[in-house]
Amino acid sequence: MEKPPKVTQREIARIAGVSQATVSMVLNDREYSNVRIPAATRERVRRAIEQTTYVPDPAARRLAGLDNKILGVFTYEAALSRESLDFYGPLLHGIEQEAERLGCDLLFFTSSPVEDGTRKLFHKQTRLRLTDGCILLGQQMDSAELTRLVEEGFPFVAVGRRDEPNVPYVGIDYLSLTGDIVEQAVALGHRRITYAHYGRSTPAAADRLAGLALAAETLQVETTLLSTADVDLSEVAAAIASTGDTVVITEDVFMAEALAVELAEHGKAIPEDLSLAVLGDVEGHSLGGRSLTGFQLPREQLAAEALALLQELIVRDEKARAKLELRTMIEGSVVAGATLAQLKESR
Repeated sequence: MEKPPKVTQREIARIAGVSQATVSMVLNDREYSNVRIPAATRERVRRAIEQTTYVPDPAARRLAGLDNKILGVFTYEAALSRESLDFYGPLLHGIEQEAERLGCDLLFFTSSPVEDGTRKLFHKQTRLRLTDGCILLGQQMDSAELTRLVEEGFPFVAVGRRDEPNVPYVGIDYLSLTGDIVEQAVALGHRRITYAHYGRSTPAAADRLAGLALAAETLQVETTLLSTADVDLSEVAAAIASTGDTVVITEDVFMAEALAVELAEHGKAIPEDLSLAVLGDVEGHSLGGRSLTGFQLPREQLAAEALALLQELIVRDEKARAKLELRTMIEGSVVAGATLAQLKESR
C-alpha cells in the first residue's frame, strides 16, 4: 500500500484560501502576539490543518526556537517491567494525566539501552532535542548528566530531590515522614530500632537516614543500621534476631516482604515478636493479611507537578522563569498499619 502524500503548508494555504506565509505565521506564532492575523483567518487555517492532519517537522521547529508541545520522559531504569511498575506506574500515570491537561504529547525515551541496571541520557541514540524539555525519573540519576543539562540550558525537571546546584525538582519529604514513623514507634513503647537499607547514596536514601538520626536523637532511641550492600538479607535477618531490638524498619516494601520471610526462619513473627514499618509507599501491600505500617505517597501528584513545572520553564521568558519556585517538596502521610504493634513487657 502506498503512503499518502505528505501534506505541505502550500496545501494548507490552498484549502484555507490564504497565502503560504499566513499559514506559516499561524503555525509559528504560538501566542499570536507578533503579527496581526484576523481571528477568522486563523480559524480557517486551523480547520484546514485539522482536515489534513498536518504535522509540522518537530526538529525544524526546535531549530527555529519554537515549541513542539512534545515533552520527553526519561527513566534511568527500565520502567515497564513487572518489578518496576509498582514504582513507576503511578508516576507515569500522573505524567500522562498532566500532559493531557496541558495539551502536550509525550515522547518516552527507550532507545538508550539499560546497561548494569541504568540508562545514559546522553547516549548517541537518545533523541532528546526533538522535545521541548524532559522529565527525569529514576532511583539512580546520573549527577554529571544533570549538571550538563543545567549548563546547556535545556529545560528539564527531576522527579525526586536532588543535591546538584540549579537542578529543578519536585520531591517527597522523606525526612519528616521518617521522623513520624519513629514517633509512632516510641508512642507504642519501642526504644530500640533496627533500620535495614540498601546502602544507596541517593538524596532520598540520605533523607531517610537523616530523619532517622534526628528522631533518634530527639526521642532518645537506640538505632542499629544494617545495609544489604554489606551482607545478604539472610545475614541481616540473623543480625536483627540477635540484637534484641523490638522494631525493624526497612527502606521499602519489597525489602520488608523478603525480610519477614527470613525473620520467620529465625523464629521471629511479625508483629507478635518483632514490629515492622516501611519508609516507602505501602499502598496495595500487606504482610500475612495484615496491613503494613508505612507511607502513603502522592506519586501521581508528584509527577504531575513536575510536568507542570517543566511546561512553565518552557513557555516562560527568562525574567518570568527567574520567579518560578524550582524546588518543591511534597508531603506524604503515615499509614498506621497492623505491623507496628504495642510493645509487650516480655520483649
